[in-house]
Amino acid sequence: MTQLGSPATDSGPGPDRGSGSGPPAGRGSRLARRRRLLLGVGIAAALLAVGGLIGASFVKSPQQLAADTAAPPATVTTAAVVSQILTSSVEMRGVIYPATEYDVYPSAPSATGGGAATGGGAAGGGSSAPVYISKLDVAAGGTVRDGEQLAELDGEPLFALTGTVPAWRDLTPGETGPDVTELQQALASLGYYDDGDTAGYYGPATEYAVTLYYEHLGYTPPADGGMPAADVVFLPSLPATVVAVNGAAGQQPGQPFLELAARGSLALTGELPPGYASQVRSGLKVTIYDEVTGIHATGTVADLGTPTTTVPAGVTVSIGGGSGSAGSSGSAGSGSTGSSGSSGSSGSSGSSGSSGYCSRRRPSSPTVRRPTAWP
Repeated sequence: MTQLGSPATDSGPGPDRGSGSGPPAGRGSRLARRRRLLLGVGIAAALLAVGGLIGASFVKSPQQLAADTAAPPATVTTAAVVSQILTSSVEMRGVIYPATEYDVYPSAPSATGGGAATGGGAAGGGSSAPVYISKLDVAAGGTVRDGEQLAELDGEPLFALTGTVPAWRDLTPGETGPDVTELQQALASLGYYDDGDTAGYYGPATEYAVTLYYEHLGYTPPADGGMPAADVVFLPSLPATVVAVNGAAGQQPGQPFLELAARGSLALTGELPPGYASQVRSGLKVTIYDEVTGIHATGTVADLGTPTTTVPAGVTVSIGGGSGSAGSSGSAGSGSTGSSGSSGSSGSSGSSGSSGYCSRRRPSSPTVRRPTAWP
């Protein structure tokens, strides 16, 4: 029933206007379809772009291929130039030993000597009386310097002086010769001689210098004013190292009594591998290292020899009357010298069997030389 003046209403069947299932729902579905379409188009475009890039990387023109495979342009490479000597090192082990060793043999007192135990000299006449050590002033490993006393034998000094001529005779006033010149030079270097005599002549100035030297050592000078050969040991260079002392105070000295080695006279012998023989020659500089002491030293290659099993040893020089008396005993392989310096491999002696020296290289037989200068 309708009231008069009210809007007309449809009371019949029809869609529900308040339910929201009408036209608005259709518009939403169209928007969703449009979004899906745009998304698909974007994905397809991206795939095409990627495919184009991939294809472009594999597909190249002949010009591009030639450019990619061509060599790079030349460049200038620089480096610092160093000038040096190319060297190679050869290492080996060796044995060190004294190149020259001096064996000192004591001389017995002279039958015509003065206040000192003059003995063993050609001028004084040797004596066979035994010699005893009164005092020792050196020990093995010690150092002997110019003018120092070595020992006291039968109450008389035994000292070392620098000289190249061995003490082979007793020197007395009026004597002349190179051994007198040597004595004068040795005493002058110690401050006792002032060149008051002619060189090589044993005059008053030389006698006075000898007197001063004996008094400095604390001994009475020889009564005849001379220098007994039994009291002095001349060595080519001092200081020297004491290698061994054979004997003690109150005993007879051994044979030899003292073994001395000059400073700087060490030698080294090593075994060189055959493969390195062409790289080593005489005159090359070498470096020596002692693994025990850590000492470093330098040297020079002196000689190259053939392989041997012989233990290396240097030259041994015998000094004093013992070296002469050894020869007079006739022992094989030990020569001796007399006043004339004669020699013999079977032990022949000179006219008096006096002191001299012989030089030998171990282990071969000795070679006896005239007592004019050290080898």
